[in-house]
Amino acid sequence: MNRAWKQRNGAKVRLAARRAKLIRDALRQSIDVDKLIDDFLDMRFTEITPQQARSWVQTNGRTNNKPMEQALRQIYAESYALGQDIGMSVIGKAKINKAPSLQQLRNAMGINWNTWKAGNKPAALLLQQPRGLSTLLDNRGITVQGINRTTLDRIGTILAQALRQGATPSSVRGEVQALIAPSRADLARKLGVDINDLLSDSERALNIAQTEMSRAVSIANRELYEESGVELVEWLVAEPCDLCQENADVSPIRIDATFPSGDTEPPAHPNCVCDIAPYVVDTRNIGSDALSSILGDE
Repeated sequence: MNRAWKQRNGAKVRLAARRAKLIRDALRQSIDVDKLIDDFLDMRFTEITPQQARSWVQTNGRTNNKPMEQALRQIYAESYALGQDIGMSVIGKAKINKAPSLQQLRNAMGINWNTWKAGNKPAALLLQQPRGLSTLLDNRGITVQGINRTTLDRIGTILAQALRQGATPSSVRGEVQALIAPSRADLARKLGVDINDLLSDSERALNIAQTEMSRAVSIANRELYEESGVELVEWLVAEPCDLCQENADVSPIRIDATFPSGDTEPPAHPNCVCDIAPYVVDTRNIGSDALSSILGDE
């Protein structure tokens, strides 16, 4: 990973870290924990397998999708803006093409990635909604559904574990039922703590923010490369897993083709931090010199 790539990835990491709180807050607001626990305890299960508990939660758990959709809207817009800046910078270093203007290339080459901020660009992008950003926003519902499924599965596991530990009061009547009421209250409090801890998991929130930010950045990159006449692209691995390494090994491919993972750009998996870049045949070592000459830096 060269110095410029490290700097650009640093900007991506910092943006994901700043926006992880949006995801964590949205996760907290996605589930009415008290109601879910009351409904579960009202069923008076005496035993249940983890799979049965997960199925019950998937069927009976109600989610509020709006906070997560709003969080993704902001993350996608900011990340798309970052992706455009990164893409323009990469194009500027790789080749001169008729699509970017001279001023755009000057601006891109002068970006300080250590202090990069979105500024007003995300708001403008949300008004204009270029093709890639529009697709991301349209697909938010599918992304949120996937996040919710994982959340509800994990909640189901917590509920099943509570039963396996014999914590749920059995069905009884009359005075005996009154006697066990505190046990139910204690259990509800314990489950509430466990589930809220799950929803407040900072590491998971960061992973979601990182993955969705990477998706928006890569889509913006690829869209800009395509508009700029790039024909070949390569998959750049930062922390290579077998899947991403296979994508890198087949590079370069045509920009309208698909990598072995089935993706046209990163991420190939959750928390993937790979990049996509233009591949310019026989000009990789002279692109910067040519740019300097055209920009009048020599």
